[in-house]
Amino acid sequence: MTTWKSFLTRAASALVALALIIGLYMVWSVNGLKIAVAFAVVVGTWELKALLFRNEKSVALKATFYVLSLLVFAATVSSLSLGSLAYALALIVMITSVLLCSHKDGHLERMMTFQAKAALGFFYMGLLPAFAFRILEQAHGISWFVFLLAAVFANDTLAYVFGVLLGRHKVMPSVSPKKTWEGSVGGILGSLAAGLIGWFFLFSESSLLPLLILAAVSGFMGQFGDFFESLLKRVAEVKDSGKIMPGHGGVLDRIDGVLFASPVVLSGILILSHLLS
Repeated sequence: MTTWKSFLTRAASALVALALIIGLYMVWSVNGLKIAVAFAVVVGTWELKALLFRNEKSVALKATFYVLSLLVFAATVSSLSLGSLAYALALIVMITSVLLCSHKDGHLERMMTFQAKAALGFFYMGLLPAFAFRILEQAHGISWFVFLLAAVFANDTLAYVFGVLLGRHKVMPSVSPKKTWEGSVGGILGSLAAGLIGWFFLFSESSLLPLLILAAVSGFMGQFGDFFESLLKRVAEVKDSGKIMPGHGGVLDRIDGVLFASPVVLSGILILSHLLS
């Protein structure tokens, strides 16, 4: 009963978030969706900072990481090539800051660990969410953005249901103890169902098979986004990345799959656009 109560809480929280996103879209159209993505980045990066640098005492270094992550995101949103340059410059600045601030302590391994985590963080919240933002700027961008969210969230929902009802065989118990192969298969079926519905309502003039493949691959990679965030939380020894969404936890707990699926969907859009041109 507790499991299904948790599911209902998650569902209610997701519906509230969906209503807010729809409200932003109704008021500001595509710019409203961009605001939602930017908000998720601002909050999600704050949560990521807490996960990665839980035991770091330097407020200055953590603040530098946070600001640089947002700058990488802003640059990548503007231009993918500019984003790669911003990533390199941000990492150089971060490495320089760590060397200047921490060299007197003599903890060389801690310095290297901070720098490596910063590089990971710039990728995770600087680059990945920018791909979701860029999807909105493609032809039929709103439809593709809905396709992305549907493929990931349907995967998440069906994986949960199949896992509760049929789950027996663990996928990665050391990383995420509750995830099962049965749930994973259910999640892929959910993504396929989302792809089919998306084709019917959004892309009925396109071929069905490529959309189904894209939905399945996006959902599958979204599962690994979930695993990756679970790894971050287990290393940080926390249950959730935050408390902003009842039943889900933090923003990262909700968008972890979207982050990994975004470049997959954007790649699919570019490939399909090239084939159809």
